[in-house]
Amino acid sequence: MKQFLISAIKWLAMILVIVGIVMSVRHFCVESYRISTNAMEEALHQGDYILVNKLPLEGNPGRNRVVLFTSPLLKDTVSSPLFLSRCIGMPGDTILISSDGYEVNGKRLPHSPRSLSTYFITQKSAADFLKALQKLNIPVRDWKSETFGYSLSLTSFEEYQLREELTEEMNIHFIRNQVAPYKLVLPRKDRAYRLDEAALTACKEAIRAQAGDKAVFRDGKLYLDGRETTFFFFDQDYYWMLSDNVNESVDSRHLGFIPRDHIIGNAWFCWFSADKQRIFKPVH
Repeated sequence: MKQFLISAIKWLAMILVIVGIVMSVRHFCVESYRISTNAMEEALHQGDYILVNKLPLEGNPGRNRVVLFTSPLLKDTVSSPLFLSRCIGMPGDTILISSDGYEVNGKRLPHSPRSLSTYFITQKSAADFLKALQKLNIPVRDWKSETFGYSLSLTSFEEYQLREELTEEMNIHFIRNQVAPYKLVLPRKDRAYRLDEAALTACKEAIRAQAGDKAVFRDGKLYLDGRETTFFFFDQDYYWMLSDNVNESVDSRHLGFIPRDHIIGNAWFCWFSADKQRIFKPVH
């Protein structure tokens, strides 16, 4: 009986050690996740299973790598949702945001062919414009009544098709909405960060998370302990995430800067997919 108990204790101890090793590996090194959205198509598809590298090494997260992270919004701290996006901005990078897309440190990022932009058509040409959409089998997305006409969403290729189909006069009444360009500099740890209007909007949640009740935002300005300031020192690095499928995803456009302590890690490789050609392939 004594020998049996010793043997059972050894087996139990071995099982506990194995479980501990597995749990440690999952928590600190590598863990499997299932993709539940199409935010990263075509790099990853809904239903794919991936391994995420959590090791705190240089290049994790890495530029242009697909990264898993949690929401930095204070309202999501109780149950922080997970997001998967591509890291297009590293600490210290300058990002120019305009109607034409993004530039990182002066280098333009290619527009996704599925990316939508907002267009305007005047009331005078609306009826003929809708007929052109029907003829070209282009869906009517986000159609809204405006003061002098209607707005809708189109891809760049759909715009090209319509320009070819419409008369010269109608093209004059078919306008792409322009957004005033603005620049953001991603905060680096322990560096003074200048707070202009765009930066203050983008990093408001990050400042609140770090400074707490000391930070007060009023009339587009930041007050720390009651004193107005145009600079802020962040205690960690921040990143800018943008999903490949920008129309059906949540990323830094909605969440702002992503702090280092909310980064889980780089997507490493896909270990299961409905598409057999994707199995055991690295995530690019």
